[in-house]
Amino acid sequence: MKTAGKEYGGALYSLAADERCEDEVLESLELVQRIFEENPDYVRLLSNPAVKVSEHLALLDEAFRGSLHPYVLNFVKILCEKSALSIWTQCMEEYTAHLYAARGILPVTAISAVPLDDGQKAALTQKLEKATGKSIRLTCRVDASLIGGVKVRYEDKELDGTIAGRLSAMRQALMS
Repeated sequence: MKTAGKEYGGALYSLAADERCEDEVLESLELVQRIFEENPDYVRLLSNPAVKVSEHLALLDEAFRGSLHPYVLNFVKILCEKSALSIWTQCMEEYTAHLYAARGILPVTAISAVPLDDGQKAALTQKLEKATGKSIRLTCRVDASLIGGVKVRYEDKELDGTIAGRLSAMRQALMS
């Protein structure tokens, strides 16, 4: 299913890029994502094979007509018709990946033991932009088990500057 999610998400991005409406489509995708996350029963209803596809489509029209970009409403309907709402997240990720690549944006996740303040976020963003040559979209998470420091993940890289990471490396060095 991951391949289908990539194909569908990539196709939606290509359409949006051709029509120069990438941001509007992204906003609508994010709205649907929030609604699906907040209402898992709604997604189950739309995926229920006992309910006719025509009823699924009517529910989507009722819920979203006028509040979503038409491409996104049609996209959700296509997934629903093909009983493929389960690939929604992969489609969303693929769309976003294409958009970020086209705009030179690098999504980065910073994980720290305590929340980073605005100054730390700005400094980290600036350092990463200088190192990568791309605009950074920083997402921060907190994981108290790291004890201290910051772990940074982007693309296929992980930079571990945490105390827990250093202790683990020291443990492995002593064991070998």
